[in-house]
Amino acid sequence: MSDDKRIEAYLRDLGAALRQLPEKDRADIVSEIRAHLEHRASEGRLEEAIRALGAPAQCARGFLEELKIQNAFADGGAAKSFGALFELASRRVTAAAGLFVSGIFYLFAIAFAFIAVAKIAAPESVGLWVDPARDIVALGIVDIGENPPEELLGFWMIPFAAIMAVLSLLAGQWLARIFIRLMAKRPSAAV
Repeated sequence: MSDDKRIEAYLRDLGAALRQLPEKDRADIVSEIRAHLEHRASEGRLEEAIRALGAPAQCARGFLEELKIQNAFADGGAAKSFGALFELASRRVTAAAGLFVSGIFYLFAIAFAFIAVAKIAAPESVGLWVDPARDIVALGIVDIGENPPEELLGFWMIPFAAIMAVLSLLAGQWLARIFIRLMAKRPSAAV
């Protein structure tokens, strides 16, 4: 097969793999890869260039991943950041670490929000208890037993838990953006 036909076949498959992108973006990527492959073909190194790019689907995945990272970073929203980490976690260690670390804080946010609502529904079972004599420190929804220590926060638990939920959410978002920024600085090997 001639170099021109190999290039056209590669670009056709690449375009198909990039079908979820808008036409302009897809055309720009295909044009960039075309210029690269034609240049390498003129040097007699087409096979090497195709091997470096990988299969068209692999090459496309690299571009799609970078686009997800850029969109998540530009948007800055919790859902897009966490979603990008979730989608890329199986292919990138940085995304998996970011998903784990930010996910812990998102879970804390959910737990604190639940505690705030639970304090309204069952005030006697939700709170912050400290009993130094029995080495008890308890926060949240707890069955302290027959002789419970005095609950420290009372209904102040509601704003405390709400503030902690917001702070946990913000910390999770901040950490997710740090990991997305790390991925944006280190492009994937597929591209």
